[in-house]
Amino acid sequence: MDNFELDSALEDASLPSRTFLFGCELKLSQKEFKMDVADDSAEHQLSLRTVCLGADASDDLHLVEAEGLNFEGKNTKITLAALKLSVQPTVSLGGFEIEPPVTFRLKSGTGPVYISGQHLIADFESEEEDDSVLDNAVAKQAVKRGAPGVSKMMQKKNEDGG
Repeated sequence: MDNFELDSALEDASLPSRTFLFGCELKLSQKEFKMDVADDSAEHQLSLRTVCLGADASDDLHLVEAEGLNFEGKNTKITLAALKLSVQPTVSLGGFEIEPPVTFRLKSGTGPVYISGQHLIADFESEEEDDSVLDNAVAKQAVKRGAPGVSKMMQKKNEDGG
């Protein structure tokens, strides 16, 4: 099985997923945005791309904080971006991934600050079905085949006394 066939088999074995645009605005009248999901039958993930100031933002320092769960399941806060209109109006996060629930806060500044990215949702299927498809794909890949023409070259070399 060549790599293309294996990739196709693995894609078929993966969970069905959907991707949606994500965006929120933080400003003086709404300094906090909470992203929470109640759907336990699917895995949700935010892939953040940019944090930027709006055109009518002041030239003050704008600090944006994200609060979510760390690997131990405890609440943790991080500074996501420090923006100033005349110095750095936009930060590229390059796909910073975080699982909801997450809260974004405007810690300083008046905004508007825009956070954008993608909301990824993976639906769960039965694990047995996924495992069998994946095992099948890996088993097919494990069969070794010689490179085309190698066996004929080896036979000819052996016939020539080499």
